[in-house]
Amino acid sequence: MKRKLMIAPSVGCCDLFHVKEQMEIINQHSDYLHMDIKDGVYVPSYGIGPDYLDYLNRNMDQLKPMDAHLMVKQPQQYLEMFAKAGATYITPHTDCIEGDAFVTIHKIKALGCKAGVALSPSVPLSTIEYYLPLLDKVTIMIVDPGIAGQPVDFQMYRKIKKLAQMRKERGLHFLIEADGSMNKSLYRPLYEAGTDLVVMGPPALWQNDKDFKKAWDIMEGDLERELRDAIRDEEIL
Repeated sequence: MKRKLMIAPSVGCCDLFHVKEQMEIINQHSDYLHMDIKDGVYVPSYGIGPDYLDYLNRNMDQLKPMDAHLMVKQPQQYLEMFAKAGATYITPHTDCIEGDAFVTIHKIKALGCKAGVALSPSVPLSTIEYYLPLLDKVTIMIVDPGIAGQPVDFQMYRKIKKLAQMRKERGLHFLIEADGSMNKSLYRPLYEAGTDLVVMGPPALWQNDKDFKKAWDIMEGDLERELRDAIRDEEIL
C-alpha cells in the first residue's frame, strides 16, 4: 500500500472573520484537525479551548478526527473536558506527565480517546520507551512549542527516523507526527524520515494566498511536487 503524508491543519489559525468557509475546506480535504491548546504558562502564548472543539463537533457534518494538542502545564486537569468536547486524540507533552505518564495515558483511553504524546526538541526518545506500546500517536516537535517564527532543528529528522525504526522493530502501529514551522521544503525530508502526518500552520497554508481556497490549492500542489520523487523512489525500492 502506497504511503502518503497526511495533513492536519492547525485550525486555530483560521481567519476569525472567515472561520466557517475555511473550516469547510479544511474538513473536506484534510486527514485530521489539529487543535493547539495553550495556557500561557507552559508556552508563552494562548490558543483555542474546548468550546472551539465542542462547537465544531456539534455544527459540522462528518467531522475529521480532532487532536487536542495540550501545550499546558497540568494536562491532567483537562482530559475529561476535551474528551467531552469531541477530541479523538488527546496529546499532552511528555515533560508535563513525567510523574504520572501511565495514569494519564490510561485515563485518556478510558475516556474513549486515543492517546498521543508530544516531545519537545530537547526531549530524548528514551523518555517514552516504556509506555510507547500504549500510544496511538507520537508528535515530534521540530521547533520549541508555542513560539512562532523559529528555524527548524534538522536533528529532528534523525529523531523521527529513529522513532520509525523503533516502531518497526517492536511491531507497533502509532502515528508519527511532525509539528512546527512547517513549510514545503520540509515535506520530503520528513516523509523520508518516516513521518506519517504533518501539522500545517500559516507558513505552509494560510500565508500562501489571501484567498483561502487558492492557498489550499497551492499547499496541495507543493505537497504533491515535493513528494513525487520520494514516493517514486520508495516504490522502486
